[in-house]
Amino acid sequence: MSTRTTFLGLLVVCLMVFCSSNATAQAARPGELAPIDAAARAAIVDSVTAIIDSVYVLGEPAARIVAEVRRALAAGEYDGIDDPAEFAERLHHDCQRVNHDGHFRVFALQPLDPSTTAAGQDENPLDVERRNRYLKAINYGFKKAEILEGGVGYLRFDSFSRGEEAYMAAVSAMNFISNSSAVILDLRNNGGGAASMIRFICGYLFEENTHLINWDNRAENSTVQSYSTDFVPGKRITEQPVYILTSSGTFSAAEEFTFDLKNLERATVVGATTGGGGHTVASYYFDFEGFRIGLRVPNSRAYNPKNNEGWEGVGVIPDIVVKSEQALDVAHADALRKLIEAEEDERVKFVYEWALKDIDSRLDPVKLTKKQMKKYEGTFGPRRVFLKDGELWYQRESGSPYLLEPMDKDLFRVGDIGYFRLSFGRDSSGGIVKVIGLYNNGRVDENEKESD
Repeated sequence: MSTRTTFLGLLVVCLMVFCSSNATAQAARPGELAPIDAAARAAIVDSVTAIIDSVYVLGEPAARIVAEVRRALAAGEYDGIDDPAEFAERLHHDCQRVNHDGHFRVFALQPLDPSTTAAGQDENPLDVERRNRYLKAINYGFKKAEILEGGVGYLRFDSFSRGEEAYMAAVSAMNFISNSSAVILDLRNNGGGAASMIRFICGYLFEENTHLINWDNRAENSTVQSYSTDFVPGKRITEQPVYILTSSGTFSAAEEFTFDLKNLERATVVGATTGGGGHTVASYYFDFEGFRIGLRVPNSRAYNPKNNEGWEGVGVIPDIVVKSEQALDVAHADALRKLIEAEEDERVKFVYEWALKDIDSRLDPVKLTKKQMKKYEGTFGPRRVFLKDGELWYQRESGSPYLLEPMDKDLFRVGDIGYFRLSFGRDSSGGIVKVIGLYNNGRVDENEKESD
């Protein structure tokens, strides 16, 4: 073990950031590193347990983890494990077996390039450049921004990145949805990231600087209070209702963002309970001959300052619990219902109602038998409705045919034409006598059914 990595001087880098549980994708694999002996295994255990003992956020579990790993070493349970990557994985497994924590990780890495080490750098500049190119390629986690039917803004972002370019991406995304009637933030695929991005995005959602959460650091015996950013470029989103979509994969920083907005009654959470990672993590790297050992150890606990409760191990429970794949439609529908209830302008209300009808029909689809579909067949002036291959189709004169999808009794979605729907009128005996074209601007046209 090099002199620069003894315990009192082995702290290479300590990042007070959120990391997702899969943050070690670049870890070395078995067979890639030079073998180790008993002395190296003992040195690794000494390094790892010293950090856990002094830094891990929960004192009692930390003591149990340290005792178990040292016991296993003394008992010879690690004898014969000569691959650094396999040994790191075994240590990780043993620590998690004592106390599971989604932020905790032990892993092995390739050694630093000698030129990097000589320059006093903790990372190879080429690795930094590759990471930056990757982040740019995924737009710093901002995956999709659009305006849904009814003027509801939708933003999916899959990580809380940091840095100037990431903030610029956030500015563009938040300003794009700033005129929405309601806002849906999709974190179902968000595994975490930087706390600074939480504060930045929250700056758009509150009128003024707002206390979000507290963090207790065991090793430093300190408390950090986190606040939303007091300035953001562009327009704030403070009057619109906000929805957050979650899944079991929503983790770490994504959970804090959800937790903060839910507790502050700024957002309605829709989906599945989140992953349960309520600790920050410090990263440590220990240099050995021919390899490095990395340790990500939780060092701070997050909690609501009003009741001292956090989400570690339990997750954030949604306000509306549904399967995560249904969360977007459920949130969209809930937003539209509330907008309809509050809206006095009939023209605007019609826009919301048109959108809500579509969503409700997808959440509770109507199924028709072949016998039921056959009753809709017929020619209605320039319009024709016919059955083909067990499905109902619509065609106007010599135009392209469109699949009819039932939305409600006698109401159909027409292919992918979002602005048009087809309804059927019946006589007093229940027979179909006309088709009614419905348009999203309120226009209506009708055609009588021709005699068979």
